[in-house]
Amino acid sequence: MSKFWEPLREEYKWNPHGILNLIGSIGIIPAIFVGRYVDSFLGCLGFILLWYAIVCLTFLTFRYFKNK
Repeated sequence: MSKFWEPLREEYKWNPHGILNLIGSIGIIPAIFVGRYVDSFLGCLGFILLWYAIVCLTFLTFRYFKNK
């Protein structure tokens, strides 16, 4: 039973991709504004997926050129 609680005792380390998820999740705000004009749930969903894909692509491009 002591091994069950072992992960809680470890030192917390910052997730380097946490900022990426934060910026990606902020895309819900423009998706709400787009949803007012589109009147479609799939339109909002498509916009937020597009937003997240652009954020990930930008991050990966930045990491690629930083390491090169």
